[in-house]
Amino acid sequence: MDDNYKEWLSVGLTLGIVALSLFVIQRFIPSLVWAGVIAIATYPLYKRWNRLLGGGGNLSAFLFTSLLVLIVLVPLSWLIKILVQETQLFINYLQIINHQGGHAPTFLQELPWFGKDIEAYWDENIGKAGSVKSLLSNLHLSLTPASYYIKQIGSNLAHRGFQMGFTVMCLFFFYRDGDDLTNQINHIGDYCLGRRWSRYADKLPSAVRATVNGTIAVGLCVGILMGCCYVLVGFPAPTLLGFVTAFAAMIPFVVPVVFLFVGVILVANSQLFAALAVIIWGTVVMFVADHAVKPALIGGAIRLPFLAVLFGILGGVETLGILGLFVGPIIMVLFMTLWYELQGQQI
Repeated sequence: MDDNYKEWLSVGLTLGIVALSLFVIQRFIPSLVWAGVIAIATYPLYKRWNRLLGGGGNLSAFLFTSLLVLIVLVPLSWLIKILVQETQLFINYLQIINHQGGHAPTFLQELPWFGKDIEAYWDENIGKAGSVKSLLSNLHLSLTPASYYIKQIGSNLAHRGFQMGFTVMCLFFFYRDGDDLTNQINHIGDYCLGRRWSRYADKLPSAVRATVNGTIAVGLCVGILMGCCYVLVGFPAPTLLGFVTAFAAMIPFVVPVVFLFVGVILVANSQLFAALAVIIWGTVVMFVADHAVKPALIGGAIRLPFLAVLFGILGGVETLGILGLFVGPIIMVLFMTLWYELQGQQI
């Protein structure tokens, strides 16, 4: 057996082991990726925490992980409670309309330009007794008691909670063994890529931190500012809508749909000045966020062109969902690093 054949056999064995390992843990890969993103983004804070506790190892990692979980779970539990309540009220309303019939809500009738068309459609397809059930059947949906949908939400939350549990567990070990794991990854990278590895290893942590901090900071700030605006104009459920706005603000070009919808509802309720206030304030906030704050926090920190950041976020969301918000720009950083490397430059 010649040396060339042995080398190819060794490469095949290595790739086979890696492929089989990924196949075995495929259902846990999202949890690992989430834990990795969170650990890299917050590792400088953990190092300070660890020094404050005198290098506690297991205890330090456990307490820091628990603190992060509390920061996330407490507001999330409150929002889930509101979501369940709103879902129950909406399903109950649909059941009453299906049983008794009813006219279109006033705000729909008073919508500018297309309010009359919506009212006519409502009277024809929804307002009559039994129409809601028929309409949903045509859409391959069913009108069932609110408890059914709450159970469905609960089942989905249980699945997500199971995934989150593995994420938290991985996060604990990433914090506890972070330095050793980093050294091992760097050793493997140097072995496989030589000096090229340092170019990628230097960019990745800063890319993750900039993406996570920039995306979350912008989303929270926009959500808080727009939530305050919703409170001032007297819009119903401002807290829940502020949360929706915060999440939408993490994705480019999505949040205007939210405050434009709010503006249309306010106009339909004869609150023209309130609608103008929401639209103008939302436009100003998003202009500053998208053209100043987010590029400075993300693109400026990792020196990526605006289009690379934009395509990374949008493409990541489309292919990977919420996780793509953070993974997409990171992949673009690696791509741009390779792009400049092939030209003999550095990003």
